[in-house]
Order: sequence, then structure tokens, then C-alpha cells
Amino acid sequence: MDSKERLIVLLRYLKDNTDEETEVSAADIRRMFGELGESVSAPTLRDDIASLQRANEDILVHEVSGKGMFFKYVGREWSEAELQILIDAISAGQFISRKKSDQLIDKIRQLAGPSLRESLRPCILTDDQVKAPNESTLYTVQTIRNAMDRNKRIRFRHYEYTPEMKRTPKHGGFIYEVSPYAMIWKKDRYYLVGWSEKHRAIAHFRIDRMELPKLSAKERRPVPEELRLEDRADRIFNMFDGPEETVTLRLKPYLVNQIADQFGENVSVKQKRDFLEVTVTVHLSPTFYAWVFQYGSDMTISAPEHVRETYAGYLQEAIDEVLGE
Repeated sequence: MDSKERLIVLLRYLKDNTDEETEVSAADIRRMFGELGESVSAPTLRDDIASLQRANEDILVHEVSGKGMFFKYVGREWSEAELQILIDAISAGQFISRKKSDQLIDKIRQLAGPSLRESLRPCILTDDQVKAPNESTLYTVQTIRNAMDRNKRIRFRHYEYTPEMKRTPKHGGFIYEVSPYAMIWKKDRYYLVGWSEKHRAIAHFRIDRMELPKLSAKERRPVPEELRLEDRADRIFNMFDGPEETVTLRLKPYLVNQIADQFGENVSVKQKRDFLEVTVTVHLSPTFYAWVFQYGSDMTISAPEHVRETYAGYLQEAIDEVLGE
């Protein structure tokens, strides 16, 4: 083992076995090298530690009377809080299978020192039923990224579920051809945004319901100048596609939290006697009306009139269906 290899082994050993709370002795290090068939003298060890320090590796050294030299590595780039956030995000991610989540979490834990690794566990309880059954989504994401980097279109089948909860290709296995522009993370799901040749418009697709795409030989269409991905994320994915409309909602004050969650903080709110009037911009669709309906009489649509009438029509249809009329 030459001097360069010895420095690499020494640094790896310190990173794996020490941190701010845990240190090793010179005897521990020399024993480790001995198990590798290398004999390292005390002067050589001191010189190697000094070389690593000159290379800006944060290694603390102190001497204990009668016990010798002790060392610890304190130059970790990730704090405990940062690593915990990554672990929780991976654990909660529905597009990552449980097996892959566990593998990634184990890798992240290795970025911490030995005194923290055992305590770094997911703090979020996740139902395995909502986790992806396999790693196909990860490969789909990578293929989409490759297509964007190479300025190519992709081709794929998209899936839906039958009433028997069987996964089946949409439109009889139709192969979509899409110019990918971006991927958006919304409500714990990945979506692809791109130009769809089938729709002749910008469309979005659930990535976890895509067959593994294939790169097309065709170059993707240029990104339209009018495309604003922020709008796609904030509006369309909240209320899905439909004509844009400014709507006034009348609601009980406690529902202001739901308004903030759905539309953000930059909305017009007027305090009335015992209710609030909130003006928001939405894309009108059955999904929007269903969102309002979930709050019953605590939230209603007060304007414009044609939106009120459409909402009333949905309510009447639901009543007729329930009563069998």
C-alpha cells in the first residue's frame, strides 16, 4: 500500500467510525491497518493526519495523558436535521417502492457519523399500500430526463384502471408521442408536462401510470413561449383543466386554512359578519365543484352567477341520483 492509498484508507476509516461525539485512538487506527496487512508507525500516522489536515479535512486531534493520541472527523457536509428531512421525504414518496426506499435510506444514513446512524429513521408513518410496487417509475423519470437532455420526444402507453381494479392501457394501447418539457412534483406525485401529438396541445401525464418510455428519433417541439410551468402546477394540478374563471367563495372562517393550502396566501379575503369572502382564480371543472362540495354548507359559491348555477346543477344531479329520481 503506497502513501496515497494509505491516506484514502485512513480518511475513510475516520469518516466511518468517528464524528463530533465519537473518536478513535492511534492504537485503533494502527490495529485497523494491521488487519489489512500494513504496519504503520506512530510517526507515520502523525504525518498522515497532518497531510489530511493540510488538505482541508476537518480532523481534530488531542492527546490524553497516559493513553495516547485520539482523533475524530468533524467535517461532515450534512447536518442531522438535513439528513432526517431527506429520509422522511424518501420514506413518504409514493413513487418509490418500499424496497428502494429502504436502500436509499441506508445510503443516506452512511452520510452521518456513527453516533447518529441508528437514530436516523423515518419519522413519518407510511402506508405500504400507497407505495409503488416496483422501481419502474425511477427508470421512467430517468428516461424522461435523458430525452429532455438530448432534445428528443418520447413514446409510451398510458394506463388506467378498470372497474375491477385491473391496470389496463388507455385507448386500447394507444402509443402517445410527447415532447417532454418538465416534470412537476405535486401532491406526492410526479407528472410529465409536454406537447402531446394526440391532443395537439400541452398535456400532463401521471408518470407512475406510464409504461417505460422509449426515446423517439424525432426532436421535440420547441417549448412554447406562453408556457408557464408555475401556472400548470399551481392551478391546473390543483383543479385540473377547464376554463379559467375568477370565483368568489363564501366560507366559515375556520376554512381559511384550506384556502391557503389550495391557493396560497396571495388571495383576496374579506371579513364579513360571521363568514369570509375569498376571491380566487380557478379552472372550472367537476373537480373544482367537488372540492367545494366536500365542505357542505360551510363553503358556497357566491359569484359569478353562471358558476353558481352550474354548481347547483351538479348538486341537483347528485340529489336525483341518491333518491333514484
